[in-house]
Amino acid sequence: MMSEHKRLHPISAVANFVKQLKDLIVPFVFLIVLNNRGEKTGFWDYMPVISMAAVLVFVLVTGIVKWLRFTYRVEEGELRIEYGLFVKKKRYIPIDRIQSLNFSEGILHRPFGLVKVKVETAGSSNPRESEAELTAILKEEALELEEMIYREKKGHDVTGNLSEENTKVLKDEEPFFNLGSKDIWVLATTSGGIGVIISGVFVFLSQFNEFIPYEAVYEELAVFVKSGVFVVSVMAFLGLLVAWLLSIAWTFIIYGDFRIKIVDDHIVMTRGLLEKKQVTVPLNRVQGIRVVENPIRQLLGYCTVHIENAGGSVLEKDSTSIKLFPIVKKKRIPVLLKDLFPDYVIHDEFKRLPGRSLRRYVFRQSIWVVIPTAVACFLYWPYGLWVGLLMIPFGILGYFQYRAGGWKISDGQLSLQYRGVLKNTMHIKKSRIQSLDTHESWFQTRKDLGSLRTTIKSGETGYSSPIRDLEKKDIQTIASWFSHSV
Repeated sequence: MMSEHKRLHPISAVANFVKQLKDLIVPFVFLIVLNNRGEKTGFWDYMPVISMAAVLVFVLVTGIVKWLRFTYRVEEGELRIEYGLFVKKKRYIPIDRIQSLNFSEGILHRPFGLVKVKVETAGSSNPRESEAELTAILKEEALELEEMIYREKKGHDVTGNLSEENTKVLKDEEPFFNLGSKDIWVLATTSGGIGVIISGVFVFLSQFNEFIPYEAVYEELAVFVKSGVFVVSVMAFLGLLVAWLLSIAWTFIIYGDFRIKIVDDHIVMTRGLLEKKQVTVPLNRVQGIRVVENPIRQLLGYCTVHIENAGGSVLEKDSTSIKLFPIVKKKRIPVLLKDLFPDYVIHDEFKRLPGRSLRRYVFRQSIWVVIPTAVACFLYWPYGLWVGLLMIPFGILGYFQYRAGGWKISDGQLSLQYRGVLKNTMHIKKSRIQSLDTHESWFQTRKDLGSLRTTIKSGETGYSSPIRDLEKKDIQTIASWFSHSV
């Protein structure tokens, strides 16, 4: 019975200890370096080691005490949590305010059949984190809690026995969408994961300056470079290949077994091989739909579909702008989204930017190359002029940004299309737009142009969709449509 006080699983104390230990890695490395300098001649020479041991014991004891002091229960239509190390604190969350329960199963959870539960509410008291978190509870208890909340929202008695029929609905709903191995391959090979892997390696190595003889490495590297350009090129290629393969493996770990289920009026997404995550998004909390295409995926006919979520927390990755379909054929989007959001009109027909905007887009991108070219010419004349060739790719980017720009109003919906490096197509219902801002610079006024920015609620700061150098009369049309007087 959920009306009884329940404790977290003891593994939560270990999980808290590991979490605190991760934050202490850098200080501990610093203390180890201090302890390795010189010979040990007295008690004070061992203080770094003693300090580390004392901190570890304190963190472990604190985690155990926190576990002992933490209880939760469902009572009188509320999720009641009591916790506190020195001062007993109580948090009562009305069930009708709970928007979703997000589950995750980490490496420490899965062997014991446990999950971590994050409670997301409407109007969270702290937008930077979840309303509440149950670090480690049995998966059966998590499903029981989810069922109770489901039944309470439906107006049923939450203290009765669980309905096998409803539980089956929550567990065994047929997937609405899932990623196959081929889809994950496309996702992995067309993503920017290789940059993340390489950056992660450099960040990791930067933490061990005292242990890695970088000067000797540089000297060996200089000798290696002198051995021939071909050998260096081959080794660089192999290094990038390994990083690319690691990024593919990482994508399979993150997005393996990805599936979407529709349970009542909620989207339930699960993914992950090592750490299995379940994210639940109420349909009525979706503020907008955004289709994202990087240049490679655009050529292959693939894209990513995001939904902007009014809930979520700033510190939670992918809790506000959620990847609904991490990778999907673009031609499938209208059919898939029609089933999920029948009131949205998904199309690819837009009113484009005027021809006189093209020069501004190309100039805006190319201008960034002028200063580096000038500096290079000053230092390395005339060879510095070669830097000016960078204007070509930047100018091409500006051209494609111009080609991507467009807008369309479909009854109560505004659709905007724009590009940075990625091409974005945003579909927003009028009722979801928090603000619509227009702007005209002196140069735009001369060309009878202007810029537009819409903002919708997404997390703490909102999500903005900008589009530049529209016809002034088009901006007036959009502003008039948005006006509450129309």
